[in-house]
Amino acid sequence: MKAAFQGKRGAFSEIMANKFYNDAICLPCKTFKDVFDKVNNDATEAGVIPIENTLTGRISESTDLLLTYDLKICREGMLPIIHCLIANQKILIGDLERVYAHPEALYQCKKFLRKLNCELISWNDGAGAANIVKNKNKTGLIASEKVADIYQLKVLKKGVQDSKTDITRFVVISKQNTVSTGSDKTSLIFSLKHRSGKLYHALKSFADENINLTRLESMPSKNMPWEYQFLVDFEGHIDDQKVEHVLQELKKHSTSMKILGSYPCDKSFCRKINRDEEI
Repeated sequence: MKAAFQGKRGAFSEIMANKFYNDAICLPCKTFKDVFDKVNNDATEAGVIPIENTLTGRISESTDLLLTYDLKICREGMLPIIHCLIANQKILIGDLERVYAHPEALYQCKKFLRKLNCELISWNDGAGAANIVKNKNKTGLIASEKVADIYQLKVLKKGVQDSKTDITRFVVISKQNTVSTGSDKTSLIFSLKHRSGKLYHALKSFADENINLTRLESMPSKNMPWEYQFLVDFEGHIDDQKVEHVLQELKKHSTSMKILGSYPCDKSFCRKINRDEEI
């Protein structure tokens, strides 16, 4: 099968795509929209996108595209992010005057980069900047160790992210709905009238059915200033009887609702991570 991801070879999205599908042909795309287009146009069976990070929160662009396209989340997975400072083979860390990095990487490594005291260059494709760094002196890049291997660069320092619990949640998008496994999660987004008590009444049915919310986040509406939509993840599958009842109740209170998908829950990071533990 074929799976699309955003970025160049060595990007964290490619690493996650290989974890999801170790026998798939992984196709790099320039933008998140290109990933969605490939899946939507049947050029690939699946696309792998990041949707949130433990340090930076929701990844807005990929979330917006989930609302725009009629594609479903069919799988999720967590990837520990280990950022490396890399450069060409001749460079020492004290030689650096500028550092390229994806905007997310700049934020996730800000404490280290502040001490480095270099010019910081935001680059939308962190792995793609490797070709620039390879041919420039006094220039470094924040990226994965795999990027260093692919582009024959040198790792100056490994693990420069601000937290050992820097984890990105990825999902697989496809045209296919998944069947219930008994250990599932559902994602949806809904809007409410701007009135007192509306959110309480909308969410009350989850408590009544003893359904655990794993995520609740408000996000600005693109169509109405100072109006908000609510992004919700909860335990259960849309085919479960309790979930069907909750969705019926939620529709009564919502002005709009879109189910983004039901999919097997990744339980690999459900346990509490020891802060002193190496990831």
